[in-house]
Amino acid sequence: MILPRSFYERDAITVATGLLGCCLVHREDGFVTAGRIVETEAYLQGDPAAHSFRGRTPRTSVLFGPPGHAYVYFVYGMHWCMNVVTGTGEDRGAVLLRALEPVEGIPAMEERRKTKELRLLCSGPARLAQALAITGEFNGSSLLTGPLRIVSKDHSPVDGTRGTEEIVQTTRVGISKAQDKPYRFYLKRSQHVSRR
Repeated sequence: MILPRSFYERDAITVATGLLGCCLVHREDGFVTAGRIVETEAYLQGDPAAHSFRGRTPRTSVLFGPPGHAYVYFVYGMHWCMNVVTGTGEDRGAVLLRALEPVEGIPAMEERRKTKELRLLCSGPARLAQALAITGEFNGSSLLTGPLRIVSKDHSPVDGTRGTEEIVQTTRVGISKAQDKPYRFYLKRSQHVSRR
């Protein structure tokens, strides 16, 4: 089952934890690559580290639109990263997808990433974007009807629940502002997390 809009209408922290164990699926021209979400980072409205902090710009306009859309941006002049837009009104935010466990279309991921080491295919926001061929063309696309969709834990290509998995909550990484905020979440036993 594709996650409904109501899932994304909640605050970023709730969505960030709720996404763990779900699967991000890229389906295009009958070809599928997919990964189980094992690490996320929340960015809240008014958060100095959030791209929306300085207000709406052509680059960030997606963050001010409806929840349940992809916000894809270019970083360091070389990498794409994907967020999901969350919340409404005063609870607007975004969740960065930081790491996936590859589950479908692995040979294509290996070719795109130029490695056969499974752990390195999607362990980081830029790596997962490259592995699933996510680029700026998907910025603003609906996660309900577009080629990128997120499938609930109960309907993922693998056993998404895998029992009760412990979630680690810790500080965000790779940012220069609000580093102390404990808004990063990951599945404790996953070998595909970008950083412990």
